[in-house]
Amino acid sequence: MGISLVIFVLRLAGTAREWSTRLMITGSLMLGFGYAVVLPAYEAGLIGSIHDPHTTNLEAALAWHTVRMVLMNSGWLVFGIGVAMHSGIFPQAVPRKAAAAVSPDSPTVSAHESVV
Repeated sequence: MGISLVIFVLRLAGTAREWSTRLMITGSLMLGFGYAVVLPAYEAGLIGSIHDPHTTNLEAALAWHTVRMVLMNSGWLVFGIGVAMHSGIFPQAVPRKAAAAVSPDSPTVSAHESVV
């Protein structure tokens, strides 16, 4: 699942250089590493579980558990924010040049004024 997610996002991103693309790629790489390396290592028994009473090195098990939780949760968070930005859920900020073009001293017509 991890590798297919990374391939899907890289194909979706193409040559785009926006923040949404960067966030999606970063999140998918974090999730890809988590799903392709960390979770199979847990299943194979290479990394001890904190829930196993026979774990000999509890500090290492706790450290790997922390790495797994931070990696996977941050990956989903960053990936989700990137997808939301890419789909346009968040409103776009006004560019500085456009905001500077409308100054308070310039004559403007409000919506309730008549233009005659």
